[in-house]
Amino acid sequence: MTVDDVRRPTRRDLARRFSHGEREFPTSPLYQRLAGIVAADDRLLAVAEHCRAGQQPTNLLFAAVHFLLLSETGTPAPLAGWYRSLGGTRDPGDPALTREFTDFCRATEAELIALVTTRLVQTNVVKRSAALRIGLAAIDEPGPVTLLEVGASGGIHLAFDAYRCRIGDTEVGPAGSPVRIETRWRSSRPVPTRIPEIGDRLGVDLHPIDLTDPTERRWLRALVWPENLPQYELLRAATELVAARRPRILAGDAVTALPRLDADLPTDRPLVVWHAATRVHVPEERRAAFDAAIGALGRRRRLYTVSLETPDDTTEWYERYGISYALQVRAGAGPARRLAAADGHLTWIEPLPA
Repeated sequence: MTVDDVRRPTRRDLARRFSHGEREFPTSPLYQRLAGIVAADDRLLAVAEHCRAGQQPTNLLFAAVHFLLLSETGTPAPLAGWYRSLGGTRDPGDPALTREFTDFCRATEAELIALVTTRLVQTNVVKRSAALRIGLAAIDEPGPVTLLEVGASGGIHLAFDAYRCRIGDTEVGPAGSPVRIETRWRSSRPVPTRIPEIGDRLGVDLHPIDLTDPTERRWLRALVWPENLPQYELLRAATELVAARRPRILAGDAVTALPRLDADLPTDRPLVVWHAATRVHVPEERRAAFDAAIGALGRRRRLYTVSLETPDDTTEWYERYGISYALQVRAGAGPARRLAAADGHLTWIEPLPA
């Protein structure tokens, strides 16, 4: 099955999805309001219908609008007045937002369709590197290990150990790093800090982001919710650091790219595959193939998979931890072991009982 064969959401599906904006964008009053506007507007839903299969239409459409606003020169569109990322200060509750947003989307409809048809939700949340550290600490290997990120985007997480990371009261990483991560540790248990030595590191992505390209960097900025200025500043600092390193990121769909990559990966050292908020963007019909492609990498070497993804048992999980991801580690083909719950932007991480 190819991406083109998967079922695309209907307009009714999209209206239902956008109607859940308060749950999906808990820290963005602007996107909460815009989601409701889209849910009630058939023409805006028609634009969202062009989103690529498997992509999150809410994030993708709003990133496309944000990207166009960030790309403007000269007098900004009135809509920019609601975007903190552009210096806007207007209240999302202002009734005028409905008119300005719909007018902007209709005036740029062709551009929006082109963006949502070709672009991907490739958010590089730098703080998720803290989750990678916790996952690596659960692997009983001295190293060196090969680190492979699936859904690497610009490769921000491949440089995780170049960042200063404060998890609760514990600090790790270079003290002089220009990238400084802080996340709450919701536990009295000590933070694990011992991780394997990292040898080779590389990524796979449908469309690798060239961090030296201003347009590509603007797309990454557009994916950051407008109110989240600290997250953008962290991304900017990490982007500058990683751009100088030019990490090796191969272009391709994981289902077909990983079997080809298998022959090139070292067999004399363990492989750690890492993916964060990536599986959720894989069309549901292809997720079994995605998992199998990763698992097959363990036939010729010791394999560990560290992931930060939406759990399958979402109802029970959300009742306990709210809208959050599960951090888990799997050795080879064995059962996955859940290590922690964490919110999507890694403002907090809570270790689970052993």
